[in-house]
Amino acid sequence: MSILKSRSVLVLLLAMFAAFQVSACSRATSRADSTATRGSLDEQILYYTNKFRQSKGLKPLQLDETISQQARRHSRDMANGSTGFGHEGFEDRVAYITKKIGRVGAAAENVAYGTLDAQAVVDGWIKSPGHRRNMLGDYNMIGIGTAGKGRITFFTQVFIKH
Repeated sequence: MSILKSRSVLVLLLAMFAAFQVSACSRATSRADSTATRGSLDEQILYYTNKFRQSKGLKPLQLDETISQQARRHSRDMANGSTGFGHEGFEDRVAYITKKIGRVGAAAENVAYGTLDAQAVVDGWIKSPGHRRNMLGDYNMIGIGTAGKGRITFFTQVFIKH
């Protein structure tokens, strides 16, 4: 699927996501999960994302700093209002990543916002068919970025097949 077509699908899924962001809630954690909560919010999101992928027999995604810089910038732009909530500028983020790391075979993005912890935001993405598809996609790299505005946090995951 082309990047533009992927973006169109993601934008359509954004509407479905609105219901999740209010109703997502966390569940009890295991001892292994509590160990993961000691890291940064981004590290916790990576942990829960890879835990989900591994439960489906998929390899874990490798966190990449270049991709994470773009994810952080997008979350920060949404938090400060310089861009609306959504996927505006996705093609530009992918173009920048391509310029820095080389050919990108596929790309996707998940966004969210709310008063959520790492497990709750990942659980919400898992419950949304489009976001779930991105998390289970044929990608090997990920960038994660979060930014706060008061009590609200904006979350971005950028998935890359390199």
